[in-house]
Amino acid sequence: MASFWTPLRVGLVVAAAAIAFALGLYFIGANIGGEKSYRVFAYFDDATGLGARSRVQIAGIPVGQVDRIELDQQTARAKVWLKIRAQYVLHQDAAISKRSESILGDFLLDLTPGSASQPPLRDGDEIKNVLRQPGMNEIFQSLNKIAGDIQDVTGNIRKVLGTSEGEDNLRTIVANLRKITEGLSSVIDRSTEKVDTILGNVQAFTGDLRRISGNGESDVMDILRNTRDATAEARDILRTVGNVVGSQDQGELRQSVGSLRSSLEKLDKTLANVQQISEKINTGQGTIGHLVNDDKLGKNLDKAATALTDLFGSASQLRIEIQERSEFLIGNPSPSRTTSALANYSYNPWTKNYFSLRIIPKPDKWYGFELVDDPRGLTRRVQINNQFLDGTINNAFFPANVTQITTERQLKFSAYLAKRYGFISGRFGILENTGGFGVKFHLFNDALTLSADAFEFANPLKDHPRLKIYADYRFLDHLLITAGADDVVNRPIQDDVDKTRIISGRDFFIGAGFFFNDDDIKLLLSALPISRL
Repeated sequence: MASFWTPLRVGLVVAAAAIAFALGLYFIGANIGGEKSYRVFAYFDDATGLGARSRVQIAGIPVGQVDRIELDQQTARAKVWLKIRAQYVLHQDAAISKRSESILGDFLLDLTPGSASQPPLRDGDEIKNVLRQPGMNEIFQSLNKIAGDIQDVTGNIRKVLGTSEGEDNLRTIVANLRKITEGLSSVIDRSTEKVDTILGNVQAFTGDLRRISGNGESDVMDILRNTRDATAEARDILRTVGNVVGSQDQGELRQSVGSLRSSLEKLDKTLANVQQISEKINTGQGTIGHLVNDDKLGKNLDKAATALTDLFGSASQLRIEIQERSEFLIGNPSPSRTTSALANYSYNPWTKNYFSLRIIPKPDKWYGFELVDDPRGLTRRVQINNQFLDGTINNAFFPANVTQITTERQLKFSAYLAKRYGFISGRFGILENTGGFGVKFHLFNDALTLSADAFEFANPLKDHPRLKIYADYRFLDHLLITAGADDVVNRPIQDDVDKTRIISGRDFFIGAGFFFNDDDIKLLLSALPISRL
């Protein structure tokens, strides 16, 4: 009995397991197939790589799968059926394309749902917009073709440059290019001044053309039309006059009319040529047409001319001023009496004279040059050594070292640059043979000028630099008066002979002068009597 029930139990368990497995597969398939979906199809020229359950996606998100693939006998194309989930709606203008998922030959389908304004696709409808993309085979074929072309090019380059002759040719080409660049560089260096002149001429020419084209284009076209009409009327008149002259025996009149006819024909041809030229200019042909119609070139030329004008100033702004002034040094009119028999107490003031030239390219910038006659002269300190190289003294009556101070009467010069900001201007450069700087205050429409100059910063004979403070007043367009103090911060030192004179240090002065600009100079030169030889 035991041997009978044991196989029976095993059989029942196996049968129950089989029934449970079958029911599980049934319910799973029912659940999978139960998801709501609809089917659409599309025609493909090539369905390679696609199969049942191939992924269908929109923007990278799976929305369905390939249901089945069948061959359309009439068109010899693959009819691919798609099962799309119901929540994803496709419209009449939807598009589909086959795309390679990897280089291993796996493919998927990309969908574009279309615009919401179009009606949706129903179950069994066709997706008509099938986009074709190149496959991997086509890409590999293109790459093979490109690789072959590259191989041909490298082979040709190897044939040309691989030999010694090719290397020599390449070296010759490089040498020729070097010579050409050197020649161009030398030509450019030699032609810089000519190019500047040409730019100036081009600027003036383009300005004239711009005014003509901007303001008078319509007038020129009206003149051409009126001239053409006048020519037509003159031709009719000439024909009438020719008929009248031909009927009479007047040779001179006939010749005059013939000459007039030829002149009118020449005028007609000239007007035709003018019209052709104007049309070429309007269409931008030729150098003149390019200059007239190309705003970029005109703007570049204007910028270049503006930059040159800012750098050097225009010729119309350039002014030259010449000035001569004399300063009477007051000195010490009443010096203290001394016991020296050589002292001279007569009041004998010195006079310091200036001759200056100012070049003014712009109202706020100028260059100055001055010649100065300073009665104090130029003082030098000389160290004299009376010893030999071995340290012995040449003469026992002479000291070993002597300091000698000499004063010489000679002209001094000044050369400086000046810049003005509002009513204040400054200058720096060489002031009376030494480096220095100054500042000026321009008041009352430049009639009154307050000035301060500092120079002689390294004079060993003075305790402080030389500081000059003065005021100039201009009137009657050509005259000026001045007053101030020179060497203000150093103590005054009187002359040993002329006690009324101060040879170094603080001194006061008054003076006057006159000045002329370039227009006055031209007027003076034109007034000079010049006799003919």
